Amino acid sequence: MLAVITTVLNLITATLLPLLGTSAATATLIGNVVTTIENLLPVIIQFVPQLYQSVKNIIQALTADPATTADQLAKLQSMDAQLDAAFEAAAQAVDPDAPAPSV
Repeated sequence: MLAVITTVLNLITATLLPLLGTSAATATLIGNVVTTIENLLPVIIQFVPQLYQSVKNIIQALTADPATTADQLAKLQSMDAQLDAAFEAAAQAVDPDAPAPSV
């Protein structure tokens, strides 16, 4: 499963992100990527140590695009927060004595 998710994220990064801002269909493209990540998020969270940075990069790129709608931005921010929480939980599971990060 991890290999499949990694492949999907790599395809998004290599193929779709470079297309942002190149046409009137950018908002649709962003919507499709947001929906894909949203659907994969439960699996992504299971593998958060391995997938964290790839997903963060995608979220950052989509958030920065001016064609991103308010609804898409809200979904991206929610997914970003869920991803951060899962990553912190995984880090605490590995080293429970580590201090919690300051926000």
